[in-house]
Amino acid sequence: MSIETASVPAIDMSAITQLAEGDELGERFIAEIIDVFLGDLSERVRTIGLQINRADRAGVSATAHAIKGSCGHFGAMRLVELCRELEDRARREPSGDIQTAIDSMVAEAERVRAAVEAYRSEHARP
Repeated sequence: MSIETASVPAIDMSAITQLAEGDELGERFIAEIIDVFLGDLSERVRTIGLQINRADRAGVSATAHAIKGSCGHFGAMRLVELCRELEDRARREPSGDIQTAIDSMVAEAERVRAAVEAYRSEHARP
């Protein structure tokens, strides 16, 4: 993990927790959103692996765009940045090697997943 990555929090749950404040089902709401997010993130990361194996750069770009949108709600700004880079490179560099960008995005997605799961176990109750 780079120094830059270590200095940036994996997530900032303030946006999601603000939505749940004052709601009697707030903790359940957060737990449900986390479950959906984690399921989607895992599926989309797996999909990018399949897409790159088929040389489907348009698919990689679209999937990176989808991850970028969903992880923004969790304040996963480093993952947003890496997805934006992957999306742009997959679209603009038809013959360039994007595996390093994919590897970086996947590593950060794992860091985000671990942080969201830790948050869930400490705060969100089903």
